[in-house]
Amino acid sequence: MKWNLISPLPLTPRQLEEDYRQARDLGRVRLGRQAIYFPRLGRVDCLPYSQVGRVWLRQEEVSAGLCCGRAGFDQFYLMVRDRSGSCLRGQVLNKELGRQALDLVLERSPGALLGKGEATPPDSGSAPSDAG
Repeated sequence: MKWNLISPLPLTPRQLEEDYRQARDLGRVRLGRQAIYFPRLGRVDCLPYSQVGRVWLRQEEVSAGLCCGRAGFDQFYLMVRDRSGSCLRGQVLNKELGRQALDLVLERSPGALLGKGEATPPDSGSAPSDAG
């Protein structure tokens, strides 16, 4: 398996593989003891919990054509903004799993905030402006 480490992780390749194997599978995202894993074609993006800046659950409505017309259904994504400001997303199977993922990520990520917030990373030191 090819690893794409978003930020350095103090694990050997063997430890990384073990953490990924034991990680809770929520769909297109896995939550390990050390990191959040986003499986992609041919690689796995890996973000250590210490680098999570913000986390939120995104809901998207999808319209699908069926033989008797169109039907809408919802898809849920665990959204994670790292401390550098980059966003990662992984589809979760349902809203309840998404909520459980939020709780777990917030528990394991010191200083992480819930909600989309501003595009400015939490460590940037810039204050929000009152313009508007």
